[in-house]
Amino acid sequence: MTQNKILIAVFSTLLLLITACSTTPPETTQTQAQPEAEISTSDDRFPATSTPITIDEPEAVLGDEEANEMINEVESDDEVVVADGDTANSPGNGLTAVGVEETYKDLPVGFTADGNAYIGNIDAPVVIEEYSDYQCPFCARFAGTTLAEMKASGAIANGDAVLVFYDFPLDFHPQAPAAANAARCAGEAGPAAYWAMHDALFEDLGSWSINNPNEVLVSLGNGLGIELADGYADCVAEMRYEDAIYNDFNIGRSKGVGSTPSFFLNGNPLIGAQPIAAFDRAIGALVAGEEIPSDEPQVQAVEELEIPPFEMPEPVILSDEAAGELGDPDAPILIVEFTDYQCPFCSRHSAETMPVIMQELIDTGRVRYQLKDFPLDQLHPDARQGATAARCAGEQDAYWEMHDALFENQAAWGQGGLTPSAIAETFVGFASTLGLDTGAFSTCLADGRYDDLIEANFQEGAAEQVQGTPAFFIGGYFISGAQPYEVFDLVVTNIEDGTLEDIFRESYEAQVEEYRRQLAAQQQQQQQPQLPTEPVEINTDGDLFLGDENAPVTIIEFTDYGCPFCGRHFENTYPFLKANYVDTGFVKYVFKDYPLSFHPEADEASEAAHCANDQDSFVEMHEVLFANQGQWSGNPEFMSLFVDYAVEIGLDETTFADCLNSGKYRELVQENIRQGQELGVTGTPTFFINGNAFVGAQPFQSFARAIDSILAEQ
Repeated sequence: MTQNKILIAVFSTLLLLITACSTTPPETTQTQAQPEAEISTSDDRFPATSTPITIDEPEAVLGDEEANEMINEVESDDEVVVADGDTANSPGNGLTAVGVEETYKDLPVGFTADGNAYIGNIDAPVVIEEYSDYQCPFCARFAGTTLAEMKASGAIANGDAVLVFYDFPLDFHPQAPAAANAARCAGEAGPAAYWAMHDALFEDLGSWSINNPNEVLVSLGNGLGIELADGYADCVAEMRYEDAIYNDFNIGRSKGVGSTPSFFLNGNPLIGAQPIAAFDRAIGALVAGEEIPSDEPQVQAVEELEIPPFEMPEPVILSDEAAGELGDPDAPILIVEFTDYQCPFCSRHSAETMPVIMQELIDTGRVRYQLKDFPLDQLHPDARQGATAARCAGEQDAYWEMHDALFENQAAWGQGGLTPSAIAETFVGFASTLGLDTGAFSTCLADGRYDDLIEANFQEGAAEQVQGTPAFFIGGYFISGAQPYEVFDLVVTNIEDGTLEDIFRESYEAQVEEYRRQLAAQQQQQQQPQLPTEPVEINTDGDLFLGDENAPVTIIEFTDYGCPFCGRHFENTYPFLKANYVDTGFVKYVFKDYPLSFHPEADEASEAAHCANDQDSFVEMHEVLFANQGQWSGNPEFMSLFVDYAVEIGLDETTFADCLNSGKYRELVQENIRQGQELGVTGTPTFFINGNAFVGAQPFQSFARAIDSILAEQ
């Protein structure tokens, strides 16, 4: 990552993101301001699914009645749940609640029979189905603005609408499934706990959007102020609800969802974090028994975007009251850190980054460094006691020595389970080791003399939108999280050089361009043909296949070697299909390439499979590509790896390498993509069983039912 890209990533939360329908940002509250509607290209973080082929009518896809029957059958087998069809929800909206209905912020909340959380009157005439991604900033904007308005005084509050939440984690938000699982784990304590976690996840998106989010997700749940069910942490760690999230995603893709947030109002699509007015118009029409106004845009045209002008954020001016300070008082740049002594990420900053900051920025006179207390009481109930200990040591000129001791020995006192008196004894031990007057230290620790100052630090940080720790203001510009030293150096250097505005502007322009790209991709997706609902003829001349060419059933798979759920199908389902139907002469299995744009190595992987076929080893290369997907996907040396795989399966290295490097099969792969697009394929894996669309990495039993129903009619 280049220096500018690092800064763009850091500063992106400080800039106004483009709004689809307004240039006015929402009012800020103590929670972070949320960005606007996210539009994405089709992806396969979770596979798509469409309605399976009916057993009774093998030449048609399932209708509503058959789908409902299949849902019950599938659920009993722990298989993929399919959508139960769009329902005209008045009179009777088709929703059924299970379990105990509770209230959350004075609104009824509960779970539907399918296990999805709802908020609002379960009998409301309008059902809003929301497909959302907890890591999507535009979903967060919707939750913090439009949904908040609907809950406070709009259609949900007045009983006209009920919102049902579906998970739709996108491929490029790798922590979103974990967050969705954490919300469902919280929901084991009841629907009110689910919605409390839903709100907390969106309000504090930045704190858990890290490589390993489970620790933060557990802390976030425990800090809700709601008693969670026993085993919440275990539920988070084991991804207990992965299959349920996967099913939600499949249902969304069966309805054509390709971006978040996406909505269906009584089955009518509405795409993006639309303003409250768009929902009010649509809901009003449905309540009146009318159609949604035809001029209500699903997605705003790129050329109609209203782009607010770039504005350089104003630096924040903080008070000079700090718990500790380092460096030259006259240094030109001030770094202020808000910390929590029980926070593991603050400990990491102290151990890994702070020594370099001290050496390169503080000791050289480039910056002055202040530390302020920000104890997160719900997450870290002993952090205030730690802050007090550091300040008490400061009375004996040992603030920073105690600061280091508290973080270095965090495991000894900050893991929970100790009484306040036991923690105090531990702190007195630290003071003794540091050579302090332990009597004076103990008195200070007990008399509460610093309580008001610690609280003042906390309130100051909260007023400036600090929500998690560590948090920093570098020259007044907010930086969140335990960043590497390079970020501090880059920001300081750009302030010194007077070039910080250039970085903000570059970040702003990158966001504008990304929003345009996403919006254009969504429009293109909407213009693409939809998957057929009737059987279609598909040309398979010259395609690679396994099985009897004259078999009664033909399965055509559009696949992407970089798609994790194509890999899942290959590993979990394909072997059973091959053994039970292909090898026994009942199925001709055809392979077609459909590498997706966000798997940049997948095109060449498809070509590698065709090059292997030149040496009669397509099946072997097909297998090795999926088996080693994690090795070559995203690896800049992927072409060399493909050659290595060819050697491993006994191919002539030179012949294979020449074929791969020449692009011999590039046009063939592109032709397969064009054919898939004409058929309405948007994600992988997608199948056609005797011409009937069958989408997603579904279990073997679903394929078996479809195949057997066709064979029964022969």
